[in-house]
Amino acid sequence: MTDVRTRLGTVRGVLDGDVHRFLGIPFAAPPVGDLRWKHAQPPAPWDGVRDASTFGPAPVQTAVTEHTPRGGQSEDCLYLNVWTTDLDPSAKQPVMFWIHGGGFLNGAASMPLYDGTALSRRGVTVVSVEYRLGAFGFLTDPEAGANFGVTDWVRGLEWVRAEIEAFGGDPGCVTIFGQSAGAAATRALLSTPSARGLFHRAIIQSAGFEDYAVVGSPSYERAHTATQRMKSALGCDTVDGMRAVEPEQVRVASLANSGIFPPEGQVHTPANLVWYPVVDDDVITPEFEGWPENVPVMFGCTEDESRMFIRPDALYAHPEVRPEDAYTSDTLVNMARALGGDAADDIVKELTGRGLTPYEAIAEVYTAAVWLEPALATLDRFDALGRTSYYYRFARVSPGAEKDGTRAFHAAENAYIFGRLDRAGYYDDVDLVVQDAVQTAWTEFARTGVPRHLDGTAWPAYDAGDPRFTVIGDVTTSKPLEISPVTALIRSQRPGVTGAEEN
Repeated sequence: MTDVRTRLGTVRGVLDGDVHRFLGIPFAAPPVGDLRWKHAQPPAPWDGVRDASTFGPAPVQTAVTEHTPRGGQSEDCLYLNVWTTDLDPSAKQPVMFWIHGGGFLNGAASMPLYDGTALSRRGVTVVSVEYRLGAFGFLTDPEAGANFGVTDWVRGLEWVRAEIEAFGGDPGCVTIFGQSAGAAATRALLSTPSARGLFHRAIIQSAGFEDYAVVGSPSYERAHTATQRMKSALGCDTVDGMRAVEPEQVRVASLANSGIFPPEGQVHTPANLVWYPVVDDDVITPEFEGWPENVPVMFGCTEDESRMFIRPDALYAHPEVRPEDAYTSDTLVNMARALGGDAADDIVKELTGRGLTPYEAIAEVYTAAVWLEPALATLDRFDALGRTSYYYRFARVSPGAEKDGTRAFHAAENAYIFGRLDRAGYYDDVDLVVQDAVQTAWTEFARTGVPRHLDGTAWPAYDAGDPRFTVIGDVTTSKPLEISPVTALIRSQRPGVTGAEEN
């Protein structure tokens, strides 16, 4: 057992080998009752010693999937977790503040994949934070406000600034990082005035890029419309009235208006999501306004992002459905039109001309439109802002991912970052080297603001005059930026871009 005194009270964690872990520490008041749909408030202090050996409850899960965390769920979910090898306040270890993904609908910091033990052994203090999901965190109403989940992250960062020295961390060297929804959260914090000075670097993994070239993106208007529908479904005229509604009823209404149900003839993409951080001129101001110049960003995608959402075994909830029935030529045409606009015919011609199956073709256009092309637009945005950025592509395909066809799928890099290559038969010795390369790059960026290869050389920062990026494959290499033909066709549809030659 290990006791640490914080300003709110003493917490008792667990020493596991060389790593101290402290779980379920309250960083904000429970957002229940009158505090539902209020910005996160300070937590109350406690007397005596608080047990910090187990996780707090997960947030209410709007959608139930195979990734739904085990254990309890509650509106009372604002707890964080810390892993560290050093409790000396003078240790001044870099702090890595993790925000989990899940489409702002599900997931939790307590999921086994996000255990910070291995990462903390790299000489960093790891913090993971829970936050309100779905309509609980991202309801948007002119009177009640918006971005309640964003204020959860800010409140967690304020806790870090006040308390992290007691856990060996340096409050002056904090990296926020997240994947998928957590990446969108990281981007949002770059535009959140109340977060200024609370972090010093940012890692954006597989989301948080520019608006999509063709389809609509999450917005204040989209979330506000869904909020109005929720009021109607719950029989309430006001948000005040909805505060008295049981959490399960709110969850059901939140799911119904979440945007996860695709139009007929298409497949779901994250572009359809509704509950999301939005510019409200209060919590989030116009994008990147006031982003400090000395805060660098590392960001990137996986090579086969979409294969987490459309699986080679068809709909994983319905294994009896064959891929050739779920992903047809008609679905390919529909998705090319939805994601590629006027370039749809050329996209279909390019994909089918290579002899791809409809599934393979859908997966490629889906990845290109939702991740790869918006990431290129983000490179342009950051370059125009004069910001230091490092762009990567995660392309390692483990033996297991090759066998099941998911390849370098959305979230594939997380197991390498957190040192969770413990799935029997899924990884091999090459993956252990890739894990070392990934953890080195991530922690070096947290420590210095510059990601590095295993030999100590720096990744190249993006330069529009000589655009280079880093590919994390069987080996990690930096090379001239590559753009696929399908990505270029989608890019030609982006407003203000006349053609692929722009990049």
